[in-house]
Amino acid sequence: MIRFGILGAGHFAAAHVKALQRMPERARVIGYARREPGKVFAEGEAAGAHEFPVNALLVSDEVDAISVCVPNHLHRRYAEAALCAGKHVFCEKPLALSVEDADVLLRVAHESGRTLMVGHLARHIPAYWAVADILAEGRLGTPRAAYVSRMHCGGGRSWRMDPVMGGGVVFDLLIHDIDLLRWYLGRPQRLIARGHRHEQGGYDYVGALLSYVGGMTVVVEGGFVFRPPAGLRATLRLVCERGHIEINTHDAQAPIRVFEEGQPERIITVKLDNLHIDGLVSEFTEFLDTLDGMPPKRLHLQDARDAVAVAAAIVQSAGTGPEVFIT
Repeated sequence: MIRFGILGAGHFAAAHVKALQRMPERARVIGYARREPGKVFAEGEAAGAHEFPVNALLVSDEVDAISVCVPNHLHRRYAEAALCAGKHVFCEKPLALSVEDADVLLRVAHESGRTLMVGHLARHIPAYWAVADILAEGRLGTPRAAYVSRMHCGGGRSWRMDPVMGGGVVFDLLIHDIDLLRWYLGRPQRLIARGHRHEQGGYDYVGALLSYVGGMTVVVEGGFVFRPPAGLRATLRLVCERGHIEINTHDAQAPIRVFEEGQPERIITVKLDNLHIDGLVSEFTEFLDTLDGMPPKRLHLQDARDAVAVAAAIVQSAGTGPEVFIT
């Protein structure tokens, strides 16, 4: 039984509590800490968790693992503090807002001997792991090009659009697809990007062209620029030597289409409802399995670091103009 402390009390923290409650034989939420002490955190209290001061939660002997659900700019601070206090850490994406901070966390995790895992939820969404399975089959051959788009409604003011606190659309939304591309295709070598800035300074729309060793090219776009009732619309197209895969998570009838040379079009249906909590349960299962000594299946720490590197390069290129080589 792993005893969890939840750092944060927003909607993602509430979702973490709900997911862990679905795993009563393996996990229990012991406590939580929030920015505004004394304010009600209904989900945490319903789970029987007690409120702690932040520092007390991080060092409590009652807690084995910390779930970091705070704004993006605080991920490094609290993940590092928890690791140094001897806790395992499940940190919401992104791992950090800079490569330097991400590298510090990799080093601290190694030195502490504790597990650090980053919640890149898309890797635990059925439509996206189906793509990994199709690629592993090898029938479509080697990937040659790709296009990804993740667009959502926006327009308001939020810490997510603050370049220091949230990192804008690149670190808060497009990071999902940056990580998926890392999973499917490996690490890009260089990129060039352009974007539009929100009134708070972060980008609310970006488009980028990623180049890989061997000549593969990928086009990515992300934006908080749609208006209701559009909601989230995510598209992926992966072109291989002998066919291609299309993903449209907003298409309930045909979320996955596979076109293989010489074969009829194949439609793959997958679960599309309740993906948030189901995905978190799947993520926490991988986290707990790792604590039991199993190797990570999908959530690899180096990949999370590389996603930060690509996101940082997109922001840099969009701001400065020139092509950026990824470190």
